[in-house]
Amino acid sequence: MLFLIVLVRYIPNMGLLTIDIARARLEATQAEVHNLYVTEDQSVLLYRASYPAHVGHIRSLPALFVTMCVSGGGPMRQSTSLQLIEAEIAPGDIGLVPPNSKGAGEWPEISVITLGIAIESVSESFGDDWPQKLKRETFSKVFRDPLVESTLMSVGHTQAGDISDATLFHAAHMVTHQLLDQPFEPVAKSGEAFPLSGASLNRVKQLLAKNLDRHVTVEEMAATAGISRHHFSRRFKAATGQSPHQFAIHGKLEHAAHLLAEEENASVLSIAQKVGYCNPAQFAKLFRRQFGLSPRSWRSRMPK
Repeated sequence: MLFLIVLVRYIPNMGLLTIDIARARLEATQAEVHNLYVTEDQSVLLYRASYPAHVGHIRSLPALFVTMCVSGGGPMRQSTSLQLIEAEIAPGDIGLVPPNSKGAGEWPEISVITLGIAIESVSESFGDDWPQKLKRETFSKVFRDPLVESTLMSVGHTQAGDISDATLFHAAHMVTHQLLDQPFEPVAKSGEAFPLSGASLNRVKQLLAKNLDRHVTVEEMAATAGISRHHFSRRFKAATGQSPHQFAIHGKLEHAAHLLAEEENASVLSIAQKVGYCNPAQFAKLFRRQFGLSPRSWRSRMPK
């Protein structure tokens, strides 16, 4: 059922694989690829494809693959070092190959949507022991799950030009969480938020750094981090000591201070606009609050 296991070559410290390699290896098995997307950091891969009846090997890889039958089906057999699944597949059925398992299988003519998630990404969100938390029914047989099905159908039928890394990060988080036996949002201690993972925090920082000239909403940050907006702000503050809004403003003003020193001939207004402030009075007020000086005074004190 999980044909990509035969094809993927894991790239250490870079996640899964490039989109060109993914497409070439899928097509090498006579698969008709309808949709394919790989996130920029290569930590999440998504594809929708149709296969002829197929017999092949399953390679041991440090990644989790989740596949849903979209159409076609029939008898299948999947035997790995960690599983033995024999079932009659029908549309809506879901199966997975956990990390570091190898074996072989036989699958019918089938169309599938597959989500591949690098093991480092899962560990950063759910801890290194997450494979032991996989729900038994998802590990040992083909199963059905409305949330996983709706998530895979949604992203699997989105055209590559309309999908984003943030969308796939969120889908990977939702699907993985649904496969695990644990509360939806872990907590460090009673009443305390569990800090945002390093990988999620870095993605948010990159989003802010690329969009200094505009207001980035909390919804955008939460989607980039791959968690719900409801929990994002508390987990972000637990990781940084600041609210998302405060952190974004701090970054804008730090960049503005750098520009004031580097671009001597640029006006304060033009620099304010480069960090998303059209109102120079508001910019000056925030700048003074953070640095204790007005933008002009700050510039005048910079060494020539």
